[in-house]
Amino acid sequence: MGEIYDRQRIQEDLQRSDQFVDVFSKIVSGRAGYKTHVDVKPIILKCKTCGTTLDERQKFCHECGTKNEVPEKKK
Repeated sequence: MGEIYDRQRIQEDLQRSDQFVDVFSKIVSGRAGYKTHVDVKPIILKCKTCGTTLDERQKFCHECGTKNEVPEKKK
């Protein structure tokens, strides 16, 4: 589960970077200076045992009690 979270976090960081938005905006509009809005999907954590959707802050699954692997947040 950590590897998937890491990949999603890298993609989210890339999409939020100003350089990505500038290049993407130029490709989409065909002109410089145009700003597009890039939607970023939230990362959804699921229990590895029962598949219940969990909040990022939950230490344990509220359905089966399995410990949730809470990934470290990058600043």
